[in-house]
Amino acid sequence: MRGKWWVLSAVACGTFMATLDSSIVNIALPTLTKSLGADLVRIKWVVIIYLLVITCLLLPWGRLADQWGRKKIFQLGFGLFTFGSLFCGASATLGWLLASRALQGVGAAMLMANGPAIITAAFPSRERGKALGTLAMVVSAGLVTGPSVGGLLISTFGWRSIFLVNLPVGILGIFLAQKNIPQDPVRKHLLPFDWAGAFLQFILFLGLIVGVDPPMISVSGGAAFPVPRLVLGVLTLAVALIFIRVEAEARAPLFDLSLLKDRTFWTANLASFLNFVAYSAVTVLMPFYFEEVLHLTPDKAGVLMTAIPLSILVVAPLSGRASDRFGSRELSVIGALVGALGLFSMGGLWGVGMSPASGLGAVLLGLGSIGLATGLFQSPNNNAIMGVVPASKLGVASAFLATVRNLGLVIGTGLATGLFTWRRSVSGDFVSAFHFTLVFAGALATLATLVSFFKTGGLEPSAREAHGAQKQT
Repeated sequence: MRGKWWVLSAVACGTFMATLDSSIVNIALPTLTKSLGADLVRIKWVVIIYLLVITCLLLPWGRLADQWGRKKIFQLGFGLFTFGSLFCGASATLGWLLASRALQGVGAAMLMANGPAIITAAFPSRERGKALGTLAMVVSAGLVTGPSVGGLLISTFGWRSIFLVNLPVGILGIFLAQKNIPQDPVRKHLLPFDWAGAFLQFILFLGLIVGVDPPMISVSGGAAFPVPRLVLGVLTLAVALIFIRVEAEARAPLFDLSLLKDRTFWTANLASFLNFVAYSAVTVLMPFYFEEVLHLTPDKAGVLMTAIPLSILVVAPLSGRASDRFGSRELSVIGALVGALGLFSMGGLWGVGMSPASGLGAVLLGLGSIGLATGLFQSPNNNAIMGVVPASKLGVASAFLATVRNLGLVIGTGLATGLFTWRRSVSGDFVSAFHFTLVFAGALATLATLVSFFKTGGLEPSAREAHGAQKQT
């Protein structure tokens, strides 16, 4: 198809902008606590509300786009995200900022859910893996370059600039999408939308996320107390069982449960979820460590955080290419293991860990290990997932992959801040609470290593075809 790389550029623009905003706010959290007069417990919702909305809407928007048209939904997503960014930059209170972030999340979900499907339709099968691999790199770059870009903007123009910078990017993206993404064919026979499944998956994800950090409630004006986790867990389990039953009987289910019958599909997604939960401890807490312990300015903190994206940009293309030739399991295992060892080292399981006594060299080494782990793990793991999915189910698989990623990020953010706040209240010391949280994250990355090991061995279908074609030539 003519202009397929322009199609990729439009999708990459939206995907990068949406994923960048998932992480660019992290470096601003210490500044926002001072500017808006809120503590960490409340200010963390600036991150969580955005990821929560995206996580709950990815699958519904992906299915609705199949019915209403992907180009239409994709452009609408650009528009909503751009307006949400404008409102974020104009926010005067925390409540206003949270509402604006929710609007951003609606637009970002439209962009993320439809990007891989648009690329799949635009590229021939022999180039589809390359295009999806490029998009995976864009996702990684967006998630991990946010702190460095955000730190520079905050130090130069103030915290509002991290949202206002999206305005020209959003306008450019709308133009690229209108000019290059082809119109969707008219669909005469549409299957009914799974409204029941969409509602149930929203409640399910909300229960999972809130269960990590239960809300405080008050009865008749009395003292506030948290909702018991046992109650939330039982309710969430009940909703999950109902959701599975509804999806199994739906004519056009929101999620195709048959995908979970493939061991590689569910183990790779579970490993991805665990890794994103683990790495959230670094992305959300490191800015506070830089500013409260090392007393660095946001721009200097952002420069140090570039150790992660630089490592990914070097490693990810190489690991993705290697997984095409040799398979993904070994690379995924090594990547997750490197991440676990890096988190344990930063948490002081051996040595002094991340502390003023360790110096900036140890900081760069620790952050570099997280970038190395991400680069080694993510590309092969994504390749394994998409490689075992039939062509007719690529759209729902890509939406589910993005859902798992964002669910890991939002649960990881709540878990890391909750553990850190609790431990700091007990010890009264920032560094010891920081170490405790990083060691816990390392345990999750270790679990991801074990899960990755149990993926199906050998080359995935797409890798076998490519490898066979290469041998014939």
